[in-house]
Amino acid sequence: MRVLEPIERVPIVQLVEERIKEIITSGQVKPGEKLPAEMELCQSLGVGRGTVREAFRLLQAKGYVEIRPGRGAFAAEGGHEEEKDNVIDWLVENEKELRSSIEIRTALEPMAARLMAERADERDIQRLEDLHYSFLTAVKEEDAVKIARLDEQFHSVIVEASDNKLLMEINNHVCQGMQTFRNKTFQVHQNAQNAIVPHTNILNAICNRDAALAEREMRAHLDKVQEDLTQNIHMPS
Repeated sequence: MRVLEPIERVPIVQLVEERIKEIITSGQVKPGEKLPAEMELCQSLGVGRGTVREAFRLLQAKGYVEIRPGRGAFAAEGGHEEEKDNVIDWLVENEKELRSSIEIRTALEPMAARLMAERADERDIQRLEDLHYSFLTAVKEEDAVKIARLDEQFHSVIVEASDNKLLMEINNHVCQGMQTFRNKTFQVHQNAQNAIVPHTNILNAICNRDAALAEREMRAHLDKVQEDLTQNIHMPS
């Protein structure tokens, strides 16, 4: 008897994202014009404010929406066709803060990888494997938003499995600052491709309980993240 694949449910945030994107791409709201207010969208779509805000965040990462503090959400100037240029501009504007965050990660995450290799139970390792395979699928599908989320989860699982509460607290703070960076940088498809081999090497080292190798592979991975940032900033137009 053939086993049927389960029907994948589409997250409500994704549905709201598509509805808002339709407003922009259909020309109902032109570039630079203000989108309907959060409460208006909540009422018309029948969803909560948190869902609308998350949809705005995803559309901002993809270059469709511009969030202006205190003023609301606007259709991005130039639209998504200039998405890549917008990504590079953002990276340039935030270079100093980004490099500081990556430096902190380079100091902490290699240690976390070492500790996970030493301390993780089989459930932790299985979770890391599942995230890695989902990451590979997202890269193949070129889904930048999903890639960013899975990358954050992959690294966070390693920190959590270190069983070091202080390390976890610092990581939570760093992740907040890195969220937009992840959403932006993975819109450059080569950056996502460049993460595949390092993630695989880190996973294999942890699965083999090779703590020293896990530490080295994580450090090499974050060095590559720094290198990708430099290349993106100096990318010829």
